[in-house]
This record gives sequence, C-alpha cells and structure tokens, in this order.
Amino acid sequence: MVGALAPVRSTISPRTMSKNHLRSALASALAALLAGCGGSDAPPPADPLARYQNQTVEWNDCSAYLEKDPEGYAQKLGPRLQCAQVQVPQDYQDPDAAAVTISVMRVRAAHTPQKKPHLFFNPGGPGVDGQFMALYFSRMFSLGSEQTAVGKKYLEMDASYNFVGFSPRGVGDSTNLLCIGNQLVYPTLNSQWGAEPDNVRKLTDHAQFTAQNCQKNPVAAHIHTDATARDMDLMRHLLGDEKLHYYGISYGTWLGFWYAGLFPERAGPMVLDSNMNFSRSIHEASIASKQGQALTFNEFIAPYAARHDDLLGLGANATLVKANLQSVGRQVTEALIPLNATERAESYLLTSYLATLKAAMETQRLLDQNKTLADIADILQSEIHIPNEPLDAAFKLAAQRMVSNLQAQATPGYYEAPQLFYLSSMDSVFDTVVCNDEPLLNKDQDHWVKTGFALAQALPIVANAVARQPCIHWKDRKAYTKPTMEALQSASVLMLQSQYDVPTPSSGALETFAQLPAARMVYVENEGGHGLLFYGTECVDLAVYDHLLGKPPAPRQTTCQGKPLALDEKPAKALGPVQAAHFSDPEQAQRLYQRLRQGLDATTRHGRAF
Repeated sequence: MVGALAPVRSTISPRTMSKNHLRSALASALAALLAGCGGSDAPPPADPLARYQNQTVEWNDCSAYLEKDPEGYAQKLGPRLQCAQVQVPQDYQDPDAAAVTISVMRVRAAHTPQKKPHLFFNPGGPGVDGQFMALYFSRMFSLGSEQTAVGKKYLEMDASYNFVGFSPRGVGDSTNLLCIGNQLVYPTLNSQWGAEPDNVRKLTDHAQFTAQNCQKNPVAAHIHTDATARDMDLMRHLLGDEKLHYYGISYGTWLGFWYAGLFPERAGPMVLDSNMNFSRSIHEASIASKQGQALTFNEFIAPYAARHDDLLGLGANATLVKANLQSVGRQVTEALIPLNATERAESYLLTSYLATLKAAMETQRLLDQNKTLADIADILQSEIHIPNEPLDAAFKLAAQRMVSNLQAQATPGYYEAPQLFYLSSMDSVFDTVVCNDEPLLNKDQDHWVKTGFALAQALPIVANAVARQPCIHWKDRKAYTKPTMEALQSASVLMLQSQYDVPTPSSGALETFAQLPAARMVYVENEGGHGLLFYGTECVDLAVYDHLLGKPPAPRQTTCQGKPLALDEKPAKALGPVQAAHFSDPEQAQRLYQRLRQGLDATTRHGRAF
C-alpha cells in the first residue's frame, strides 16, 4: 500500500494547452534572462515526477501472497519479508494523467539493512512475474555453505544486499493487461507442413486478432521496456539507493541494457544473464531463437546423443542423429512440437530432450510399419526400454504424451473446432512489449510467413511461430526511442552467456559485447543453459557475484568450461540443477531452485521465444 495518490487528469483543451505552453516558455526565457543578470530568485521548474518520488511506501507483510508456504521460507524471514504497492505514472510523457500500480516484494538484509543497497531482479519474458524472485534468491543465498568458496560467496551476497522482486506493469499483482476478444481462432499446424493457404490464414488471423485485442485496452500503449526501466528507476529512488543494482535474465538483459542506456549515471553493478542482442531490433529476437534451436541441436545435442548411441539408438554419429530426426513426418512433428521439450538445453533438461527425440523417432518407425495408434502406445510402453532409469522414465512419459497428441489431432474436426480469442496476461504482455518497443520496419506479411516456414524447415523440432507476426497490424506507438549502443559505451555490465543457449544465442550476445568496451563477459563453453544463476562452479559464480559485490573488475572476458553432462559422467548419473556441496541444506536448495526455474521457464513452456 502507498499513501493516497489519486490520479490527476488534465481538463485543459488542446488550444488552451498550446497557449499555456507558450506562456510557460516565455516565462522560462524571461526567468533565465533575469537570472543571468542577477535579478531573479525564481525557483527552478517543478519536477513532473515529484508527486511519485515523494510518495510514502507503506510496507506490509506478504500474507496475501503466501497462503501456501510449505517450506516455511516466509516464516523464517519474519518481518524481513515485506510487500508494497507503488504508484507510477501510466505515461511518463504525461505523468499528471493516470497512475498504475507496481507490486513489489523485498527481503531486507538480516543486519543493518538501511546501510545496504537493493538488488533488483527481472526473470525475463517479457511477461514473466518477478515478484517472488526476491524471496527465492535471498533464501538460496542464505543457504550457502562455509565449506566451499562458492558457498561462502553466496553467504557474502546474502549479507550485502536487500533483495527486490516486482511484477512488471501488465502482469502479476501489478496493473494487468489481458488481450481477449470474441473472434474465433482455430487449431493450427505448427510445423513446416503448415504452409497451405488455409493454415496460413489461421496463423495470420491470430496475429491480427492479437493486435486488435491488445491495442483496444488503453493500458497497452504504456506496456513497454522504456516504461518498465523508468519504473525501476522510480523504485530505486523510493528505496533510497543512489544507483541501481540489478540481475536480469533473458528479456531481463534487454531491460537492463535499456536502463543503463537511459540512466547511465545511475547504473550500478549489473549482471545480464543469457543475453538478447541489444545491438539489433527486438523483432529479430524471435528469429534468432529459432536459429538457436537448430544450431544447438546440430552442434550440442546430436553429438551428445551420438556419444551414447548404445543407450539411445538415435545414431552413431551426429550426422546420423540429424538424419534420423529429419525422417520424422508430418503427423509426428505436429505431435512433437507442442511438447516443448526441445526449446531449451539446460543440463538437467537434457534427459527429457533426448527421451522426446527417441519417442518421436520410434513413433515414426512404427507408423511406417502401419501400426495403429493403439498398437503404438502399447509397444512404446511395454516393448521399448532404455537401460538407464531416468531416461527410460522420461521416454515412457514423452511417448505417452506424443501418442495422446496424435490421437487428439486425428479426431475428426479437430482443426475446425474454434475457440474465442484469448491470451494469458503473460502472452498479452509479451506481444505488446515486442510490438511497442520498436517499430516493425518490414510489415510485409508474406515476408514473415516465408521466414517462419523457412526456419521450420531446418528441423522437425522447430515451429513456424515466426509466421504469426502481430506487429504487422500494430497501430501507432508512443514516441520514445530505444537507447543507442553509443549510450552504453561506459556501461560497466557483466554479461553471462552459455555457448549453446537456445532462446538467446551466444552469437547475438557476442555481437553486443563487441560493441561495449566497458563491459565484461563470463562465457561458458559446452553449456546450453539459459539462465546460469547459481551455476555452481568457481569460474562462473565467483566472477559473477564479485561483480555485484563491487570487487575489482574481472578480465574483459572470462571463459569457463560447462559442467559435465549426466551421461558423460562415469558412471552415468542424474545431475541435479544445483551443486549440493555449496549449500548447507542441499535438498531445500534443490527445491528452491526448481521453484525459481518455474518462472524462468514459463515463456518457453508457452511457446514464447525469449
């Protein structure tokens, strides 16, 4: 809650407004002239954001958000865990108009919190709710072990910061955006085989309905990165910090770059993890993610599968693995893509990735033998076994889901059964931010359709999603400009990047990095992770957290080796997402990390790109 701050709406007509602006300009010029002659004590012009900057933030407990707290995280923190609603201008170009609400959660440091800065988090999206990031990050850091250098670094982070998470405008407990309408939308073919005119029309209709239904909401014009960057700066001011300390992941790197270019004098230590290519348009990001999916398969996944052909039977070398995947036909591809098992390449997700590939290839083999779907379901569950327990369990689950998709898609009338148009809050914000951030220069619908299907032709795991381009139909946008790369020349950011990141490929991160002389990079080879938080090796974590702790700058680029993959270990073992030795309670740290990842992985699970 905050102190009363009722929106003030202008009642001045455009004609009167122009006269007032003229009078104001003349008065300002006269005041400047008199001041130059030593003849005026006129006060400086009022700050248009003053009423927001002077609001009193009323911190309360967070019980409204924590009906279920099975691990007792909140209970352990007690009054250190606080929640508030902050008022910000809906439109920073007209701050005297309406206000919107930003929901904030913070965890105060255990000792002398008033003397410590706040570390802000953004998990990406755009459209992912970051409110609970403060709770999970602070608890993870507090579980650091004194027995390892990395564990000690986690404890140092816990002792050095207050932690802040927030729901960006449009999502969560902040002012929401929801794009809904009464138009009818139909199931689509999402693979390279969906290029027939009727399916393309369904895709392009959905894109048009997205623009129409998002933009009819008056809030939509104010959902963009420039506004969120300014929201963060206002929160920084209200919390009493001179500079913004920040950890952003995926789209959170785009937001971080934007903030650092907009407010270079207020940008403190920033870690940008899994980087979008800020040197290019946001509209290229969805293309890059599909290219990243194909590259990661060809250079990282296929060689890994080939190294373990004795277990998987997908091919004895990477070329054969790719050829076997390319043999998967239309039916299986349409059942495979919605599983969303191949859109990420974190080490702990690779068991599911490989198992899903095997399920697709085995299903295609059985279809080629003219087996019925009922027979295929039985054979996949009872006759095919992988001599590795985690892989076998993942295979059985993937096979079950794949056959279920095949059965549904084979139902007569499946592709003619419409639903009313609806986007979740997350998807609504995703499309709105992308279309608002920068103008789409190429509004040729055929171009985007051809691009989407060209990308899908690379591999059966790649969807044609780029063909659905809502920004073609976007009407008008507010007059603000993305910061230039020149504005970031002095930005002391640390970029953290894996070699085989799918949603935000390393090629784009390196292109941005090459243009930022003051930046540092930690580059992790032989790693496919997207979001390398709590990575668990000294090479990565000490450099990352030393940067946030204000330690002497790291070298221009630090190259680290990725952690061994599960099947490459001797003996093979299932690797957890966190390194147990660095935590005093490894099991709790594992559960916390998994809850953190739920938010970070949300966009991919819903088919979004970054």
